[in-house]
Amino acid sequence: MKIRVRYFARFRSVAGVSEEEYEVPEGIKVKDLIDLIQKKHPKFKEEIFEQNEDADVNVSRNGKYVDFGEELEDGDIVALFPPVSGG
Repeated sequence: MKIRVRYFARFRSVAGVSEEEYEVPEGIKVKDLIDLIQKKHPKFKEEIFEQNEDADVNVSRNGKYVDFGEELEDGDIVALFPPVSGG
């Protein structure tokens, strides 16, 4: 099945692209997709996930926030972006 991943802010800089497609097995979860992204783009692990693998990233699936245990489906669009802060 195919999953489209969109990168925002510093994630785009680290990946070097704003969007890419992954061919993944059925039943894959967000955590598994993150692992694939880290293998393809080693800087993700070094620069983003070095402290706590999910503390420094927001993940959405088809426009809704999800956790790392969410199972993905064919055609999903997953977006990765840093936490938003403000005051």
